[in-house]
Amino acid sequence: MTNQGHPRLDITPHWDSVQEHLVHIVDLVPDDRMDWSPKAELWNFRGILIHASDARDRWMTRDVKDGEPYPNIWATARSKDDLKRELKRSYSRLQRFLASQVQLDATYTSDWDARKYDGHWIAFHLLEHDIHHRAELLQRLALLDVEHGSDI
Repeated sequence: MTNQGHPRLDITPHWDSVQEHLVHIVDLVPDDRMDWSPKAELWNFRGILIHASDARDRWMTRDVKDGEPYPNIWATARSKDDLKRELKRSYSRLQRFLASQVQLDATYTSDWDARKYDGHWIAFHLLEHDIHHRAELLQRLALLDVEHGSDI
């Protein structure tokens, strides 16, 4: 999965807004609904938010090997403040990766599936992942009749 001569795109300004939305969504979730899900087999708000941060950390630790330890936040991110802190921390980590042309141009062999991915693919994959879960969270808020404004 390598760059085939396509022009480089600066996705960070767009991703910054997705990140801001994710942090804002944490505040929109009613306190008594953080563990709510529309079906028992689907993740709740807390699980989705932890998963978004955790995916960033897993790619950076497992495949990019950025030198930072994997912080298993599944047991420690309990409160809304914890969730926002982890979203911000994991995004700061990701921003360091996005700012490094060397890391973006590098090819990584995944410890998960043994496939090769370049840094650009990893970046776009994680952006798509954040957008997907933002939409999922907004849908859950809509099911609860929680208004979120038109800026998200």
